[in-house]
Amino acid sequence: MYSKCGNIVDCSKAFDQIDEPDLISWTSLIASYASHGKGEEALQVYDHMIEKGIQPDAVTFVEIISACSHAGLVERGHSCFHSMTRDFGIEPDNRHFACMVDLLGRSGRLKEAERFIDSMPIDPDSLVWTSLLAACKLHGDVELGKVAAEKVMELAPGRSGTYISLSNIFADVGKWKEAVEIRRRMSRIGVIKEPGWSFT
Repeated sequence: MYSKCGNIVDCSKAFDQIDEPDLISWTSLIASYASHGKGEEALQVYDHMIEKGIQPDAVTFVEIISACSHAGLVERGHSCFHSMTRDFGIEPDNRHFACMVDLLGRSGRLKEAERFIDSMPIDPDSLVWTSLLAACKLHGDVELGKVAAEKVMELAPGRSGTYISLSNIFADVGKWKEAVEIRRRMSRIGVIKEPGWSFT
């Protein structure tokens, strides 16, 4: 509750009042720090949790890799990702792969993110490709953005945000003709803009 209203201090105090916090409590605190961009603090909580003998689960790793992503802690994120299977026997799913793509993409390592997707042992879902698309928008990579967008369109054809993101990537680099064509394509196939999305 406290984390949703932005009061990290109160969230931490509430956690400290729990006599024997369980995995859900620990993971919630990690998520709280992660969602507010406090990656170092999230990692400290994670390390403390491990010291206390609490075994993380798949959700914990989604939150901790996300924390690393938002804080730009690429190497630590890599370490946590590989630790999942090596140390805890947890096989990553598309949520974890998407977090890793976001981690690499935010830091500008787009080609590495693309290679990471290509090396996945499972088929990447729309969430994975959407993470790459967002990174392409952030760093203005038009060509890779087109690849990512087409993949999302194949997997989730009715998602308007994909078309808007790709249109905005074109617009950001001055390719207005291509940007307009994406909007026309969206109109032709009947995709309706969802609330919260806007063209540049």
